[in-house]
Amino acid sequence: MRILFVLPLLVIILGSSALAFAETYDVQIPSGASYEKADKFWILSTGDVTGDSVGDTTGIVTVFPGDSITWYNTDSAFHTITSVSRSGEDIELTKTNEDGKFDSGFFTSGKSYSKQFTELGDFYYYCSLHPWMNGVVHVIKNPGSVQTIDKIASGYSDDGLGFEVKYILDTNLQNAVHVNSDEKTLTFTISGDTENEQITFVLPVELIENPNTVWVDGVMVDFEIQSIENDLKNKLTIPIEPHSKEVKIMGAYVIPEFGFLAMGILSIGLFSTLFLARSKLSMI
Repeated sequence: MRILFVLPLLVIILGSSALAFAETYDVQIPSGASYEKADKFWILSTGDVTGDSVGDTTGIVTVFPGDSITWYNTDSAFHTITSVSRSGEDIELTKTNEDGKFDSGFFTSGKSYSKQFTELGDFYYYCSLHPWMNGVVHVIKNPGSVQTIDKIASGYSDDGLGFEVKYILDTNLQNAVHVNSDEKTLTFTISGDTENEQITFVLPVELIENPNTVWVDGVMVDFEIQSIENDLKNKLTIPIEPHSKEVKIMGAYVIPEFGFLAMGILSIGLFSTLFLARSKLSMI
């Protein structure tokens, strides 16, 4: 079974736009799809919301609650989009598998059928006229929007801009980030309740090197880490609870809260004070 879908590309991480609005994804039924040995039953132009690459797929489509899919018939034959209780290459789908959750009925060339998915879960479907044309829609939790906290430890950089941290969450983090160079930790505070089961951070290695331990509300938790080598950043995925408030991340090294720039200014000030004092003494 080889299936392709036409869906817009959605950048999950390192993007700047929010995922706050429901999307509609367009699926094309190409010419010749009714032929059982056709090369393509559905066409995908850019990948589904999980960021999968273009090409022949297993028919898996991943969307968020509230999103819709529109199937366009560009074939010369009639087709249907009919919900079934299960799907798979080893199962011969028939009308006994239909579960009544949704059904387009017959629609011909130039027509379309749209379905909005509001509930979480897996929704299998097939064409009742051509049962080898089948797939599944996975509806998963919206992870929230990609957001940014900037100017973290701004005293460290010459331009005073500090560092930028990106995160994905359905609520906000407070902009004030506690930097503790002695503990080698960064502490983030969650502003409100969340429906997410995790939070994702993208942390510059210059800000915190080799994150190795994470606490959520004082409890150590397991987390996933992925190195983004080209950008010199680490992506952390951390489990959280609906009422979690504090996330503390420890690394092998965290920059001083008052970095080299501030230390440089302080050193210049001390040097100037000592120089003036010595000059006054030499004049006595």
